[in-house]
Amino acid sequence: MPVHLEHISQPSEQDWIDLGKIYADAPPQWLSDNNDIKASLQALLDQDVWFISGRFNARLLGAMQARKNGNNITLSHFCVRNITVKRGVAHQMLHHINAWADANGYTLIAKGVPEELAKPLIKRDFIVNNNDFIRNPK
Repeated sequence: MPVHLEHISQPSEQDWIDLGKIYADAPPQWLSDNNDIKASLQALLDQDVWFISGRFNARLLGAMQARKNGNNITLSHFCVRNITVKRGVAHQMLHHINAWADANGYTLIAKGVPEELAKPLIKRDFIVNNNDFIRNPK
């Protein structure tokens, strides 16, 4: 399934529905209000957090949160819809985010990485630094 990367800063109504499904299974501490995912995510957007999402057939299947500080992009809260786990969504998103970062000279810093993404990050030239994974542009 070919996944296309998108930077979401103003979600459409369908994007909100998809983001709600993506984050429905997220750890409860990721959201300020587990009963209102949209409000929790909107609060993040209001704080200059944006979502990097993987889209397939017009639907969002995975997302990660991103913050830009100079040439650093901090990625966190990686989440993929349960129905698409083990279908390569996160791997394709990582491939595309690396290409984008390289093209723009950004250093990627991944925080709070799920255990199942540690090896794929290392395979994609991320270096472990304490609990973070850092990838400098090529």
